[in-house]
Amino acid sequence: MLASISAPDTSSGRTTAKRLPPMRLWLPYVLLCATMLLCCMPPAQAGTSGLPPIDARAFILMNADTGAIIATKNAYQPYAIASITKLMTLYLLFKDIDSGHLQLNQHFVPCRAALQTGGSSMFMHPGLPFTIAQLILGMTVPSGNDAAVEAAHLVAGSVPAFVAEMNRTARKIGMLSTTFHDPDGLPHPNNMASPYDVAVLTRTIMTQFPQFMPFFRHENFTYAGITSPNPNLLVGRVPFITGMKSGYTDAAGHCLVATGTQNGIRLIAVILGVPSFRDEGRGFWRASWQSLKLLDWGFARTLWLPSVPHLERTSAR
Repeated sequence: MLASISAPDTSSGRTTAKRLPPMRLWLPYVLLCATMLLCCMPPAQAGTSGLPPIDARAFILMNADTGAIIATKNAYQPYAIASITKLMTLYLLFKDIDSGHLQLNQHFVPCRAALQTGGSSMFMHPGLPFTIAQLILGMTVPSGNDAAVEAAHLVAGSVPAFVAEMNRTARKIGMLSTTFHDPDGLPHPNNMASPYDVAVLTRTIMTQFPQFMPFFRHENFTYAGITSPNPNLLVGRVPFITGMKSGYTDAAGHCLVATGTQNGIRLIAVILGVPSFRDEGRGFWRASWQSLKLLDWGFARTLWLPSVPHLERTSAR
């Protein structure tokens, strides 16, 4: 059946019917235009009205107390996470301490595997003793790969056994997009996690082991006569920041997990894949800045601004 419309016949004053092309001819063009319009629309993100631009491959902002997700970008896709991996290493070490197997003031000397580990370091030396407390700081501040390998040996007896426990634990706590290959985060295609999974792990640490959170607030760490700064430049500079962990490789870019507390509200910002720079300090500065923007926006939205959707839409234009 053909559709028709009436058009004026200016010569006689009457209206005549003009036939439109068959539906099978013009419907594909309508569908094509609709598809193009949808493709041009920005992807929906959780609660991002008025959110400032965050220059990162992926991120998530989560309420640490409720688990509520406040803002996201590519939050459920796994990416390389570099030394953010050490959060799981620390979590398993905390569990071991909590069980009584290890004590913070216990002294050990480095194992051979730890001494042979490359990359970032807490500067372990043969025969030079360290305490478990120093081992934790060696991971949280300079992100020592040697410290992570040492922790794996102390907790599980070997790196392979420890990595198997890392992956089992990830499944238990709901990190379903994560695979671990090592305890330190050195580059490997099987070392991947999504921002959501990293936030879940961070929240688990904050909830289960609040007594260990002060280890994430150190600006510097000195061991073997060497003082190392914390690449999380927010620590010690922004009053509400409580931690938590940095990471960098060429594949991962600059990554940062930043936690903060204001007026009893605790937020977790996970930033992955901030564009890399040859100058690592500049890259970590940028990652810290992106995290601060995200947390500032989150606290403003959570604590001080009323939820008025029509005003939010207006302010976002």
